Amino acid sequence: METLSTSGNMPQVKPSNYLILAIVTTFFCCQITGVVSIIYAARVNAKWDGGDYAGAEQDSKNAKLWGLIGLIGGGILLLIFFIVYGALIATALANGGDFNDY
Repeated sequence: METLSTSGNMPQVKPSNYLILAIVTTFFCCQITGVVSIIYAARVNAKWDGGDYAGAEQDSKNAKLWGLIGLIGGGILLLIFFIVYGALIATALANGGDFNDY
């Protein structure tokens, strides 16, 4: 984070753009929320440099929110996937388990 002097109403610290979180979310979890997070992350620096400090703070929060929604949602879906397929495999094994007949 870049520290700046407090002149006028300018905040001291530049907000994080959470770009790494957005990229990880896009590649490993949920592309839709990851892309939304990347868009907000890209807007943080542009707004900060343009003097829109409140807009930069809001876009930073939105980038983090959408990145976390994608990570948590993707993790929950992955957990459901493992539970469902684990139950299917356990059921198949309990009912004979001889896959050569299929």
